[in-house]
Amino acid sequence: MGQRSQRGFIAEELDRLESLHQRRSLKRLEARGASDLFFQGKRLINFSSNDYLGLSEDERVKRAAKAAIDQYHASAASSRLICGNLDLHEQLEKELAAFKEKESALVFSSGYMTNIGLISALAGKEDEIYSDELNHASIIDGCRLSQARIRIFQHRDLDHLESLLRSSSATGRRLIVSDSVFSMDGDLAELPGLVDLAEKYDALLGLDEAHATGVLGSRGRGGCEHFADLGLMEQRQGSIDVAMGTLSKALGSFGGFVACSRSMRDFLINKCRSFIFSTALPPSAVGAARASLDIVQQDRGLREKLWRNTSVLRKKLQERGFDVGPSETPILPIRFGSELKALTISAGLLEMGFYVPAIRPPSVPSGTSRLRLTVTAAHSEAQIEALVQALDCLRAREEQSADGG
Repeated sequence: MGQRSQRGFIAEELDRLESLHQRRSLKRLEARGASDLFFQGKRLINFSSNDYLGLSEDERVKRAAKAAIDQYHASAASSRLICGNLDLHEQLEKELAAFKEKESALVFSSGYMTNIGLISALAGKEDEIYSDELNHASIIDGCRLSQARIRIFQHRDLDHLESLLRSSSATGRRLIVSDSVFSMDGDLAELPGLVDLAEKYDALLGLDEAHATGVLGSRGRGGCEHFADLGLMEQRQGSIDVAMGTLSKALGSFGGFVACSRSMRDFLINKCRSFIFSTALPPSAVGAARASLDIVQQDRGLREKLWRNTSVLRKKLQERGFDVGPSETPILPIRFGSELKALTISAGLLEMGFYVPAIRPPSVPSGTSRLRLTVTAAHSEAQIEALVQALDCLRAREEQSADGG
């Protein structure tokens, strides 16, 4: 009887989530491309992918993945400190470091593992971490694992951040950490101001470039390049102590990385538990990432197409009265507030041939449930127009229903 009651919380929690319209389930896809997918035998236009440049289906990337398997087999078979450190990993790291204009780089088994390992290695019980309130869950979890004192500053609020830094009595290290592009709202960190405050208060600065790498900047190098292009930062990547990132979004592969100094890389190899105790990235992922990184640097056309599509979708949504908030990127959220309304609109889009899952707490704060639209270079303008028309139709249907019509 005691054992049964101990396990009863699982059903109770699932029932609670169901009552709040927050229970989640996996949707099995039968195939996926850069702009479409097959779900329950039906082809749907996909506006939820982070494959911003469509490189996951690029033939050059797939060939590189297959060639890596042919030479290095399907798995690295060990952690990199045992026998999993391939020359392939080090070649990718050298190329990432050059791309991010840093001395060195270190590749991890995922973006999530990058953040939880990096942050918990850089800060401990005697230290303080200053984290934007809308940072990604991987940053939040890394902060918690560090056991440092966590001080949350209001979203993109440099005055609040400075007040926290000024009032600090910490005797240990200080680490400021922020997303470069915030993944749920599509807005940008106030990077020039973060750099200034890190220098003024002698703090380390960590920037998560997951949604910026390959997307922002004239050469796709991320947030620093973006602000330098605007004339708002004299320095580029040298202002950032650690630039985190992922290989799984614009680079169309899988894995995470840190671009940093040589001494920081050596420190992480020795102190970062998520690196030390994880099997190395499989060769196929490394081969694919290397090919994608080369394409990003050689072919600006994909990025230009991405930004044209972003501009078209934003303009069409705004013309029809949809508010996408402060987004400056290919992430365009439409907030509906309640979980039920976001789910209803998402289900309506599914019926009309579009795949856009509802985003609900805890992924976003309570009361801000939304559709998170992401546009890619692979979308056509006809697909974008069809999506906006579908949203307009569903909104009109909802308004008519609310009026009792």
